[in-house]
Amino acid sequence: MATKKKNEVKQPLYINGRYVVEKQLPPKPAKGTKPYEEAKGQVKVTLIKSTAGCLKEQQETVAALGLTKIRTSNVLPDNAATRGMIFKVKHLVSVEEVK
Repeated sequence: MATKKKNEVKQPLYINGRYVVEKQLPPKPAKGTKPYEEAKGQVKVTLIKSTAGCLKEQQETVAALGLTKIRTSNVLPDNAATRGMIFKVKHLVSVEEVK
């Protein structure tokens, strides 16, 4: 059984006749920190179109944004998590920056 050394250099992956570079992921935040609360700005999200007939995942995303009925609004922190949720349902909502 071969043992791995800590200082061993990784060789690039060779898949289907070519070398593939592995993605370097950003470091995970320290345990107990709240990285999504570091947002400086806020956005106002308004539901402008019904979720009837949408995918279940999109309906759940709209509910997670705190929107229940058409023309309801919610002010949320402007961070990566919120922006990702808005992107999933961009055809159902309108977004404004709050200053």
